[in-house]
Amino acid sequence: MKTWYLSLALATALSLSGCATTPSKPLSFAELGQFSATPLNAQTYRISFQATPNISYGTAEEITLVKAAQATLQNGFQLFKVSDDPSNRSQQPPRKAVVYASPMYPPSGFYRRHPAFWPDPFYDMPQVVSLDPVQVSYTIECFKNNKAAPHDAFDASLILQSLGAKYGLSATGEPLVPPAATPPQSK
Repeated sequence: MKTWYLSLALATALSLSGCATTPSKPLSFAELGQFSATPLNAQTYRISFQATPNISYGTAEEITLVKAAQATLQNGFQLFKVSDDPSNRSQQPPRKAVVYASPMYPPSGFYRRHPAFWPDPFYDMPQVVSLDPVQVSYTIECFKNNKAAPHDAFDASLILQSLGAKYGLSATGEPLVPPAATPPQSK
C-alpha cells in the first residue's frame, strides 16, 4: 500500500514537471520582429527592424544585417555598404531597469520570512528588464559587382551563407522549409 502512494506521488510529480519543460516552437525569421525595407533611390535602401521583447540589442543588429543582405539580393544586387549616417551613430542600446519582487504581506509573508520555514531563495532575486523596444536601422548602398563597390562592402550571399541558416534562411535569402515528416510505411 505504501509503494502505491509513493508511485502515485511520483507519477503526479512527473506529469506536472513535464508540462513545465515542454519546449516551444522556434520562431521563423519573419516572426522575430517587424521589418521594413524602404527604397530611398535606385540603389539605396533604409532597412529597419523592431525586435520582439526577448531579443538583445546585439542579436537585433545581426538580424538587421541579415535582412539587409536579403533585401540586397532580392533587389538584384550582390554587394552592399552600410552608410555611416547620423541615425546609426545615435542609436543606443535600450534602457534597462532592475525590478525587485513586490513584498508579501502577512499571513503569507510571515511564513516566508519566519526562521522555522524554508525561505525561497529565488523570490527576492532582482530581474533586469528592457524599458524600450530594440530598434535598429541601417541605410545601405547596393552594388552589382566588385568594380563599383568600395573595399569595405559586404557580400550579401556570403552573409546569408554564414548567418542565414541560423535564422532559417537559405543562401538566396528564401525561408528554409523543413522537410515534411513522412509516415513509416509498412511492408
